[in-house]
Amino acid sequence: MSQFPVVKRFVYHLVYYRTLSKAYSDSHLQNEFWTLTIDAHLLQAVIHWCMVFGSDGCNPTHWKKLSPDQSETLRQNFCDGLFGQTDLTQQTWESYWREIVDFRNNYATHRALGFSSPVPHFDMALKVACYYDNWIRNVISPDIFDEPPLEAFALTLTQSVQPLVKSSLIELDCCRLRRWIRKRKCITKKFIR
Repeated sequence: MSQFPVVKRFVYHLVYYRTLSKAYSDSHLQNEFWTLTIDAHLLQAVIHWCMVFGSDGCNPTHWKKLSPDQSETLRQNFCDGLFGQTDLTQQTWESYWREIVDFRNNYATHRALGFSSPVPHFDMALKVACYYDNWIRNVISPDIFDEPPLEAFALTLTQSVQPLVKSSLIELDCCRLRRWIRKRKCITKKFIR
């Protein structure tokens, strides 16, 4: 099954995007490397999510491609569960799905001139991914995934990444301070002579 690793990659990139973005904003840094890195994780998150949940079935990793023999039954089962276990209805799903796919199509994978829609909120995308994780575990039962559910994985990943990001940004801040001090010393030396 090639879908689950793609959904897990979405979770990695979303957690990295959120963690880096928050730490960067809190640090008040302005650094092109961090901005581009944060953006890259956002773009990868939306692309990976759409590989499984976007394109409405044309991608071989789309959730509807799980089984050619039972595709309609699985599709109905997935949708019934998704609408029953999340805040989504058919209408809100279609609207949210369109928002994510439009962002992917017009910004992440192609650049439509004049595209100015805001970055979608990814809370629902994460809920859909976690629902998929629970759903697919039921579908493949009695087989199992030898790893924790994505919801627990996302929490653990966030907890492990936050200190790393914080220490990296602190080090960057320290380097900036050291450069400023060296610069000040050079200026001071010029005036003392």
